[in-house]
Amino acid sequence: MPETDAIKKDTIYLVPHTHYDAIWAFAKEDYFYINLMLILKEVARLLEESDYRFLIEQTFLLEELERRYPELFTRIAGHIKAGKIEIADGEYLMADTMLPDGETLIREIQEGKKYVKQKFGIDVPVMWQADSFGLNAQLPQIYRKCGYKYVAFRRGVTKRKPSEFLWEGLDGTRILAHWMPLGYRAGLDLTKLEESYKKLKEVAATSHILMPSGSGVTLPQPETPEVVKSWNEEHGNEAEMKIATPREFFEALERDIEANKLNLEVRKGEMYSGQYSEVFPNCSSSRMWIKQALCEYECWLICCERWSTLATLLNEYYPHEELQTCWRKVLFIAFHDVVPGTGMDRGYEEVKQYRGFITAEMRNSYARVLSQVIESQAGEGEPGDIIVFNSLSWEVKNWIEMDLTFNKGEIVTIKGLKCGDEEIDVEVLRFARYDDDTLRYARIGFVPTVPPMGYKVYKILEREPKQYRFDPDFIMIRGNTIENRFFGVSVDPSTGLITASLDGGHEREEVCMGNELVIEEEAGDLYYHRQMLDIPLKTESGEGVKYGAFRVKNFYITRSPLRRVIHVETDYFSLRWPYRLTDKHPPLIWRHKFLECTKKIIIYKDIPRVDFITTVVDRHPRARLRVRFATGMRSPTYVCGIQFGAIARPTDMWYYKPDEHWVEAPCGVYPSLRWFDYSDGNKGLTVIHSGTPESEVRDGAMYLTLLRSVSMLSSDGKTGPAIPVPDARELRKYTFRYAIYPHYGDWKSAGSYRREQEFNYALYGVQLKGGKKLPRKNSFLSIEPENVILSAFKVADDGKGVILRFYEAAGEDTDAEIRLFREPEEVKVVNMLEYEDEEASKALSVEGRSIKLRVKPFEIVTLRLQL
Repeated sequence: MPETDAIKKDTIYLVPHTHYDAIWAFAKEDYFYINLMLILKEVARLLEESDYRFLIEQTFLLEELERRYPELFTRIAGHIKAGKIEIADGEYLMADTMLPDGETLIREIQEGKKYVKQKFGIDVPVMWQADSFGLNAQLPQIYRKCGYKYVAFRRGVTKRKPSEFLWEGLDGTRILAHWMPLGYRAGLDLTKLEESYKKLKEVAATSHILMPSGSGVTLPQPETPEVVKSWNEEHGNEAEMKIATPREFFEALERDIEANKLNLEVRKGEMYSGQYSEVFPNCSSSRMWIKQALCEYECWLICCERWSTLATLLNEYYPHEELQTCWRKVLFIAFHDVVPGTGMDRGYEEVKQYRGFITAEMRNSYARVLSQVIESQAGEGEPGDIIVFNSLSWEVKNWIEMDLTFNKGEIVTIKGLKCGDEEIDVEVLRFARYDDDTLRYARIGFVPTVPPMGYKVYKILEREPKQYRFDPDFIMIRGNTIENRFFGVSVDPSTGLITASLDGGHEREEVCMGNELVIEEEAGDLYYHRQMLDIPLKTESGEGVKYGAFRVKNFYITRSPLRRVIHVETDYFSLRWPYRLTDKHPPLIWRHKFLECTKKIIIYKDIPRVDFITTVVDRHPRARLRVRFATGMRSPTYVCGIQFGAIARPTDMWYYKPDEHWVEAPCGVYPSLRWFDYSDGNKGLTVIHSGTPESEVRDGAMYLTLLRSVSMLSSDGKTGPAIPVPDARELRKYTFRYAIYPHYGDWKSAGSYRREQEFNYALYGVQLKGGKKLPRKNSFLSIEPENVILSAFKVADDGKGVILRFYEAAGEDTDAEIRLFREPEEVKVVNMLEYEDEEASKALSVEGRSIKLRVKPFEIVTLRLQL
């Protein structure tokens, strides 16, 4: 009888494992002790004494095992090489996949897989996403280009069955996927294997059943082999059970698919639904300081790495150890219980120490590397006073501030800057003088235009810079409205709220009203926002509970030739009196001040962006603080920036009440990677941020969460232990940086992804001393057209050549051109692990200093160059 006509017996792959948390309910040292001495020591014994198998996820744990207990490590290593232990996942640490930058996710895999290859001589074909809170839409491409063939995951699936399918990413890359319908504990209770088997079989695509048997920090069960033997004696005619590894399951599944020519269902996009499993979207706003730190350090480290690579090509030293040390600390912060902020307080003490270390190391390394670049360029040209570096792959015009010091008698005043025929204005922010009235110190701000991945040198002008007769840029104030050639921004002095309108030629078209603080009740925990009220506690425009109110205590506007800055100082009081008949009686008494806020709203003469610096001193427990921009637009979707691309998400999910049961009810918020955009086809608004990822669009208003004040890890004990977390009440001082970019058209035509990069990857200035001569400007790397974005420029891990990674950001087939500062000797397309791979190969041409190739929508391309 043909196999397709026979009644096939099921095969159950029981996979013993433990999920490793670097921190969560315990601190790091506790988890080391439990995992190394109580779990892995027992695993080694079981493997030596019985027919047992085991799964280990993350190399961070193995490295520590090797360092602390070399004899036990040797035993474990032997079992790995023999195939009795499978390393699945294989990351340095299992990262959250929604909040870190895409480059960080690649480095987690690179660091882990490199260790596995070096120590055990094996590859890791299975990505085992046991606990990350949802999966972003570019992971199929990232995983395949990092050498994975399969992915098993727990959270975010958009459809219950079948549990096996082909997952397609934004660029069309597909990977064979398995969703864990019962989570990673399906076979944990060895007395309920039959019950679990029936549930798993009901959703399986084939006769192959994956049954994970473990949980977080769970001891191995020595009776497992006997239980499996008993199962087969009792149920062997129906289903054979074997102690196995994920690779065995996937390889058998793949053979079955090929032999029977099965067409698995294809599912596209992100895995971020709460219908069948929790993804905890509100952890995007827990412990916001961690998310801000990760965003800052990612940007800083990526820029430092780019310039270090360039310095190496110019025959300077490459700070490999310094960069690797910082990357490893960033990878720790990106761990799936660190950056979401879902652990107990003591676990984050080390993260706080990392912040100081990374800040000091990056500040020193960045300054040293840029000094090397300056020295390599010195010798020809003209003497300059200031050099400005641009780390992005296109020409950038942006605001920069820098500190300057001078010798006595050197400079009397700073009126402008000059580069060749170009002269630009300067704003002196503060200064100090010697007793002869010459400048000792000055902090200046200006708006240079700097070549792609390059620099520009300026001389200080002690006279007014020349004015251009036909300069299209202007900035002016009409009443309470500040105007430039891009838009107008009106401000209400009584509330400090703004209204932004686009310049439509004959008249301006309103885009949004906002920068409005919204305080909401917070009755949730680190995982979930909950509120009993269906209205805010209070908004700056007056909505909410009647007793409290915001009060503006100071309002003024400062001006310079380059920008206007609106300053607003506001306090929130939980009680004002009278609180009845307020339309007749103004407030006379204010009490219980629980929030102090200082806002700077910055409108530039020649930058199409409004920047906000909002400083909050929070003393209000059990509150969620958001900033709102009401647009008046209506659309069923909005677009969020994600790793290496963008994705559309539904609006007004706060109101969605599904007919069927959801494991996790929709709450409306989603994580955005540094920007989100809401458009109606004619006009739109992009909100840009630096590490405040929680976004929502509701009733036409765009919300950006600034913080959530909670006091429990899990208030009901379901998502974790009910541990008090007083540090997560967020009773501290915060500074938030965000911006709006009003535009015509949609996010693609507006290039919102570029505006985000310009906001977060700042220009960097260095003061030149000693009359150093340099070329006026230089560009070392550029990429065109504008929708192709540089991601990495680094020395290859093996030290042989340079890695250049870029991606298409707008979802369009594109002919890309990379222009280098010197002609490459060799160019190869490689995968993300930096070696040639047939799957990653593509045609390209090299013409002198240019590399040309075709890039698919949202494709990520990695090149290895010999320069």
